[in-house]
Amino acid sequence: MTLIKKIFKTLAVTALFSSANVLAADFLVDTTISDLQGDANGGWAYEIKKMYVQWADNDLITVDIYTNFVGYNNRTSAGNSRIVLGDLLIGTKGKSNPFDYAFVLSDRDSNLYSNSKYRTKHWDKKGNLTEIDSTLSSKDYHGSPSNTGTGEVMAGTTKGNSTEGDWSVNNYGWKTGKTDKISFSFNVNGIDAFQNASQLAFSWAMSCANDVVDGVVNVDRPTSVPEPTTLLLMLLALGFMAKSRNKKANDFSA
Repeated sequence: MTLIKKIFKTLAVTALFSSANVLAADFLVDTTISDLQGDANGGWAYEIKKMYVQWADNDLITVDIYTNFVGYNNRTSAGNSRIVLGDLLIGTKGKSNPFDYAFVLSDRDSNLYSNSKYRTKHWDKKGNLTEIDSTLSSKDYHGSPSNTGTGEVMAGTTKGNSTEGDWSVNNYGWKTGKTDKISFSFNVNGIDAFQNASQLAFSWAMSCANDVVDGVVNVDRPTSVPEPTTLLLMLLALGFMAKSRNKKANDFSA
């Protein structure tokens, strides 16, 4: 096999694999942030197990938080307010403080998330991803004399436009052996703070912050590779060069 044929074969195989890679789904973030178990103030009803974060190549970010609190939302009080679901707080500069974005919940005080011990229940809601100037702590929300945990729990002052997204809750019932879940889903296409981020910080808690799950995740930007069409053009160019060289060699030998 001549050198030129070997080059053609190599580039053809490369183009084939490159085509497959273009079609394959990439994830900029696909990781789990675990929370220490047994650390919740007020007992197991406030326990948070983990946070799972996924950022797909279509710019859809999904955050799943596994917590026992889903079935106990709005059932008890602390200070001057009921204890309810908090907002998802996000830092696009990789810092846990200050947070510059939040997914703000609608209908956070619904107390319909109770369940039987066997049956799974699911509720879908709407919310908004918005840029923020500040956050509210558990003491801000429930009052400084309240017997609550310490942590940021909700968006404070918002600014700019918001992007509508979805959130939902799953209550599995304690007999199923599954941990209840609150999920957030929103698209960050066109939002520069996210598109330029190399790390993202996430934090979530119920309004009393009796337990908090938080952490920083790395954004894995895909490496730019030549498109299949570019590789095919390279093949054609090499073919033309090889043909020209062969013609010149034949003319010279003649």
